[in-house]
Amino acid sequence: MDDDELNDLKRGFGRRLLSTGKIATAAARLAGRRLVGAQGAQDREIGEALARELDHMKGMAMKVGQILSYFDGVLPESTHDALRKLQRGVTPIAFERIVEVIEAAFSAPLETLFEQFDRKPLAAASIGQVYRAQFDSRSVAVKVQYPQIRETMAGDFSRLSGIARVASLATAVDGAALVEELRARIDEECDYVREAAHQTAFRRAFASDAQILIPEIVWARTRPQVLTTEFCRGDDFYSFVQTAEPPTRNAMALVLARFAFTSLFGLAAINADPHPGNYLFTDDRRVVFLDFGCVCRFDFDFLGAHKKLISIVVADQKSAFRDALLDTGMVAKPKGFDFDLHWQLLCHEYAPYRSANFRFDKSWLQRGLEFSKPGNPNLRRLAISPQWIWLERLIWGLHAVLTRLNAEADFAAVMREALACELRPLAVAMPAPTFP
Repeated sequence: MDDDELNDLKRGFGRRLLSTGKIATAAARLAGRRLVGAQGAQDREIGEALARELDHMKGMAMKVGQILSYFDGVLPESTHDALRKLQRGVTPIAFERIVEVIEAAFSAPLETLFEQFDRKPLAAASIGQVYRAQFDSRSVAVKVQYPQIRETMAGDFSRLSGIARVASLATAVDGAALVEELRARIDEECDYVREAAHQTAFRRAFASDAQILIPEIVWARTRPQVLTTEFCRGDDFYSFVQTAEPPTRNAMALVLARFAFTSLFGLAAINADPHPGNYLFTDDRRVVFLDFGCVCRFDFDFLGAHKKLISIVVADQKSAFRDALLDTGMVAKPKGFDFDLHWQLLCHEYAPYRSANFRFDKSWLQRGLEFSKPGNPNLRRLAISPQWIWLERLIWGLHAVLTRLNAEADFAAVMREALACELRPLAVAMPAPTFP
């Protein structure tokens, strides 16, 4: 990205509007090809075009691209492959701009802050870039926010709010409330001090789990725009998928599931961004969990009602299903609601936890998408709350990752253990606003 383009990012949204047009054109071409059943090299070309524009826009647009990159069945496989590079970034911001952000955050020259600082980023993500450096004789990873990223995201949400209001018409979905919830989480994600506090809390909560590694925060080199952690080695997700033997992949899949559901039912909080770019896999069969910027905390009433519902589904207790579903408050219009169809939907969604052995494959994940098509009569009778969106984001995001691992194991045992967890809400201690 050259200086002229960076200035566009800082001055306004003209370039983003142009990119939006290019994205819309590429998406329309892709939809047309899928409609007529066409497949081939053009799918990858369109994916490359989408990746370039989404990467250029950074922020919310890049985050959407990251999600699309690993949700099987949403796009052709070759398009998924092209978008996959968004998980580590494509075009980094110029290093000189990154130095400006660091030096402004600490009011000191870069060379006095770190003993060594690599110019080439390890990753370029939606909100910031990650670099390897050395501090206090330790190898560290330093995440630095893009210049003016909050303003960029605010512009995205202004447009998204209008779209959501229109999309909510004639449905039980409060689109504006969902956008406001997402805005709040993304705004928190732009505060690296808050992210550091969340990461510290999760690290403490999972300290006794030998297979879960959450990097330690280096508070002396952390500010709202700069986050420094210990540097952890490991294979990235797709390297791990290509090289690991099935027993190792299955074992690590169980770790991913255990982290997700223990967080949900044991801490009433989740790391709500479960995409492949946020994991590393070590030689000693541990998973490194990265990026705690997007953390969602659940109300106890919401969590209790959905815990009961999930328990009934995984235990195949259909006779208790109707009352449990109504207790969640999700059925906005009980009259005409097809409870049998919704039972089928949840039995499919929680199939990995209803039997002693389950294999995640693309056909199962794709069949689940059928329930979300316009022909489902329940879609306009559901009350979709912001917390439910985050719950589903966790479930479907985790399942998409496990499908990419082609995992097969006893996931039901993981769910039983998580449902039996004693609830100890995540204890997050925000540091004082000043730092040493």
